[in-house]
Amino acid sequence: MVPTPVFTEREMSRREKKKLSKAEKEARRTRRDAQELAALVKDTAAVFRSSFDTGEDCAAECDNRRADLLADLGYRRLSHEIWQGRPGAEALASAIADLIAENERHVAAMVDLGRRFEALGQQEVDDIVLDAHAVPADFVRSRLFPPPPT
Repeated sequence: MVPTPVFTEREMSRREKKKLSKAEKEARRTRRDAQELAALVKDTAAVFRSSFDTGEDCAAECDNRRADLLADLGYRRLSHEIWQGRPGAEALASAIADLIAENERHVAAMVDLGRRFEALGQQEVDDIVLDAHAVPADFVRSRLFPPPPT
């Protein structure tokens, strides 16, 4: 006679769990995505209700864009160096040079705007905070995440 294995309650509950179907997994993912979007919208609405937080958000955007553009400029300058002066590639080299000039102009604008936002943050001005009725989460959601066209 073969002895019957003895399982703990925890082991039995593990064995009893069934694997989720593809539809159940998709439903979970959809719920999780909806919760994450709701949290993002709520946080964004809260930031945009505060004049100080809005200014800080804009200053951070300027810093991030400047850093991205500087990284892009390294690649564009390299590609321009490679293609400049190559017979038959004059139009490409010219377009790359124009892109470099535009990115440089954009970097300068981000630096200037970043300084303006930093100066605003350092002023001894009261933070203006709007109530939730002035900037409701549904308003933020509709502007940032409009429903797809039907």
